[in-house]
Amino acid sequence: AVRKYSSFSEMLQTETISNVLPGISSIEEGVKVYRKFYTEEKENSYGVLAISVSKPQIQPYITMTELLAGLGYDGLGRLLGLANTSGTVPDGLPPPKSMLISSCMKLHKPTVKSCSLTDAARALAKHVHRSRDGWWGCLHGSDPKKNQISSEVIDRLLREGCWINIHLTQPNRPVFEIRVHEGYGARWSHDGLKFIGFLEPYTPDGFLNGWKH
Repeated sequence: AVRKYSSFSEMLQTETISNVLPGISSIEEGVKVYRKFYTEEKENSYGVLAISVSKPQIQPYITMTELLAGLGYDGLGRLLGLANTSGTVPDGLPPPKSMLISSCMKLHKPTVKSCSLTDAARALAKHVHRSRDGWWGCLHGSDPKKNQISSEVIDRLLREGCWINIHLTQPNRPVFEIRVHEGYGARWSHDGLKFIGFLEPYTPDGFLNGWKH
């Protein structure tokens, strides 16, 4: 709260000097304390302000802790938009977005000096020809250009993703998966440290057709 007074004397009397300046016994002594850094001329011209700061009875972090504990993993997952399927990992939580992006940008062949393609760019090269409507875009140019194109695809998936899940795949490997409403998507290891690859929309004969559609 902020309150304005015409003088330090008025402020100390109203606010109670023991609350404002603990250890100072009189208003006259209190005025001398303030006079060291605020002149009488300024006091007469502008007055003084009393700013009081109170500690909330319940700290926000305590309320948040109680809320998250009450939600549990299932409730927290729903709050974060995670899907719940038969293969969903019960206590799985989505990795940070920064980690997902970082793992995509790792070099595909870090020990080969002539290769500067990222894991995402290498994976995208396998998918650009599968979509007849060109959803993946066109992968062309130098390695840095291809890396940029794949980075934009990842950004689009993370931005438009409407289906998110942490679930088990064969052979019992947990993965983090995200898909957009058209069905395209991407997979990472459940902790987001390893980018696995891109995903095509599911179709009954997808595997037999090489996932071309």
